[in-house]
Amino acid sequence: RIEKGLSLKELADKVEVSSSLLSQIERGVANPSLNTLRLLANHLGVPMFSFFESSKVLGTMVVRKDQRIRIIRGKSNSEDIELGYDLLSPDLNGVIQLCEMSLGPYQYSSETLNKHDAEEVAVCIEGSIELHLENEVVFLDNGDSVRIEKGTPHRWRNPTDTRCAIIFAMSPP
Repeated sequence: RIEKGLSLKELADKVEVSSSLLSQIERGVANPSLNTLRLLANHLGVPMFSFFESSKVLGTMVVRKDQRIRIIRGKSNSEDIELGYDLLSPDLNGVIQLCEMSLGPYQYSSETLNKHDAEEVAVCIEGSIELHLENEVVFLDNGDSVRIEKGTPHRWRNPTDTRCAIIFAMSPP
């Protein structure tokens, strides 16, 4: 926020939260919703995972499954994760970001099509998933992969009644 020259009030107004809440988020006293994190990332022009970067310890490159940075939004009636992201890369300091996304039954990854200033490659690792592009839907079964060119609007949908998951890489992060 400071690097972008924004005051606490200016950014709070843009993301429609109080200055007090934004101050608490910055100090680590309050936990923002996924929607608030997404709005903050969009207005600051940074990837959402950048809010979770930790200090780098020399020689540490392993990410243990139980120590992944995880973002979850909501639950479905079946108690499967509606939308969850795990950062699989140790941090965002490299030239590629690796993540795992899981979707509960019949869930979308976002309300609208999103585009990234990065190339993305994804592989379906559990169940089946649909990739929704501007004018096309691509169906992927377990083991299928796809490359999405930089700037291509897209979102994901689980078309089944069971959980599905993909692993995707973005470069640059």
